[in-house]
Amino acid sequence: MKILITDADSRKAYDIINILKNVYNYDLILFSSSGIRFPLPLIYGQKVYKLRSDNSDEFTRDLNSALDEERETDGNFCYMAVSETPTLQLYGYLERKEKYSAAINSLLPDIDSFQLARNKKIFQEYCETHSLPVPRSYNGKIISDLQKEFRPVIAKLNIGAGSVGMKYVEEKEQLYLLEDIDHSEYLVQEKIESDRKIYGAFYLCKNGELISYHGHRRIRTFPEKGGVTVYSKADYNPEIRDAGADLLKRLNWNGFAMIEFMYDLRDHTWKIIELNPRLWGSVMLSEFCNASLLENYVRLCSGEQPVQEPIETERFIRWIFPFDLLNLIKGKIRVAEFFRLNRHNTCYINFTYGKWHKNLIFLLFFTFNSRSITRYFKKVFS
Repeated sequence: MKILITDADSRKAYDIINILKNVYNYDLILFSSSGIRFPLPLIYGQKVYKLRSDNSDEFTRDLNSALDEERETDGNFCYMAVSETPTLQLYGYLERKEKYSAAINSLLPDIDSFQLARNKKIFQEYCETHSLPVPRSYNGKIISDLQKEFRPVIAKLNIGAGSVGMKYVEEKEQLYLLEDIDHSEYLVQEKIESDRKIYGAFYLCKNGELISYHGHRRIRTFPEKGGVTVYSKADYNPEIRDAGADLLKRLNWNGFAMIEFMYDLRDHTWKIIELNPRLWGSVMLSEFCNASLLENYVRLCSGEQPVQEPIETERFIRWIFPFDLLNLIKGKIRVAEFFRLNRHNTCYINFTYGKWHKNLIFLLFFTFNSRSITRYFKKVFS
């Protein structure tokens, strides 16, 4: 069985591909939405197919063309949800019963659950309806409500990742920040009062039943507010595990899920912040701490039994370049702390599971392009 991996030009897929190839020796079929850009076949040592996801016709044509070339005797493939856009196109491909739909094995939630998870406002409404612990949200009368009884809030785009588009209203005088947003496209939540950082909980499920799980505790992010995790520690919290498993059981979930939690000091409970229905940037920690989410996904798609090993909680993951380097440049960490590598217990994003020369080529490819350079400068000087 060959595994279909999209977004081969992304730093997340780079680690996924290296784990599946270098640790498990799986056969992979790689795709990039931008087509066969020069460094990718050199980096991966194999062909990288174009897979356009802007419309269903292009997606179907590109996928069929690649599978025509790659199909072998058994004709089976395993699809992993690396990102949302091609996964949405795959739902349509399977529903239309296109050429290879019967040959593609996957663990995906039903389309309604997938759409619910990726839309923060719809997900918030679902949790409120089912009395699940989430931060309080505000409706269209938000500004007048907060004028009467102010509390800090965060406005987030319904569909979006990271800190893009987020607005923080820390004081009553900042309510003007909410006047210009399109409230149909934003979820406005109270800001949780907490002495702990966001907790990431990572699940693999089949028909709502928990197969594999681990968590991580954030140590450092970039930027500090709403930024990506650049340093975290593996963890195993049964209370959080069970809270997330209950939610996923209600949704009869299939496949990967990442749930973010935050501890609320006011009522001493863990609150669900969001649910992501695809693989996440720190997925390599699941391999490093023995949770084996990637391996077990392939095993389930192949009809094999999953493996279960004790979780190693004294394991860390770090995104040293470029974002922890940016923390150093901005004076958020000391030089000695930056160079405290702890190699035995720490895995490094885009380094640990790859070969050093390919890591270097990929980092040059991923980092030094006009889009990335512009983004980094904005983060440094913001």
